[in-house]
Amino acid sequence: MTKIIVLSDLHLGAPGTVKFGLDTQERLAKAFDEINRLYADADLCVFAGDIADEADPEAYRLFEQMRTRLAMPQYVMLGNHDDRQVYLDNCTAPMLDANGFVQGSHEVGDMQVVMLDSSEPGHVEGILCPARLGWLAEQLAQANGKNQKVILIVHHNPQKLHMPVDRYSLAEPEKLMAVLKESGVPIPLIIAGHCHITTAGSWGGYPAVTISGNQHRVAPFFPGMTGQQACYEGSAQFGIVICDGDDCTVHFHGYVDRNIELPAAMFPWKKDQWQYIPAFLR
Repeated sequence: MTKIIVLSDLHLGAPGTVKFGLDTQERLAKAFDEINRLYADADLCVFAGDIADEADPEAYRLFEQMRTRLAMPQYVMLGNHDDRQVYLDNCTAPMLDANGFVQGSHEVGDMQVVMLDSSEPGHVEGILCPARLGWLAEQLAQANGKNQKVILIVHHNPQKLHMPVDRYSLAEPEKLMAVLKESGVPIPLIIAGHCHITTAGSWGGYPAVTISGNQHRVAPFFPGMTGQQACYEGSAQFGIVICDGDDCTVHFHGYVDRNIELPAAMFPWKKDQWQYIPAFLR
């Protein structure tokens, strides 16, 4: 049996930073408490992007210090709130491919965990350039040659959530789909962060989930809805992926359960999102 911990959207600032009334350092410490108490036997832990909230060097240094509390192998990915160069200047032993992207794979049991870098400087949405798609094709071919299954982790969700976040999720997801389909590799699970909400479904026949992460959680906000999309203090959560043969399950462990709605004034861009385009997308 394989057990994988996935955390996302840590949104750390410099030590002591509080944003939206939330101390993400304190919240992440609670996550580590729970992991060490309940899941210390995990095969690996993946941090699936948005490590820092504003790419502050102090945030990355804080993260590097905090994650020494975990003993299992760890892999760190980046999201749209991160800066690749600032991260690389302030981290230890980064996961890097030959082209300098923060991506890699880890073999465990009869599967490969493939961690794909969708972050792109200056873009809120996820980008997969030809180099990254080519690298992914190589990883899938290697897994196919070993008769392995693949769990794919990417920061930006490729599947539609039917929410405003779809406008800045993974751009041109059909290119990713083409690489996956062409490989013929069994993919029992695709995991993403980015959207600050827990979802489960399928994308092109592949099971796909999102994890709400360490910062605030957003409420469902579907086409036709008006007014303010609510944001909540909890639950902060990480995913626990358990695979055994052909069975693969994701459990969602909440470590901050206070489900208190945060003041709407903190999130002015979340008002009437279907009626206008937010400034950060113009």
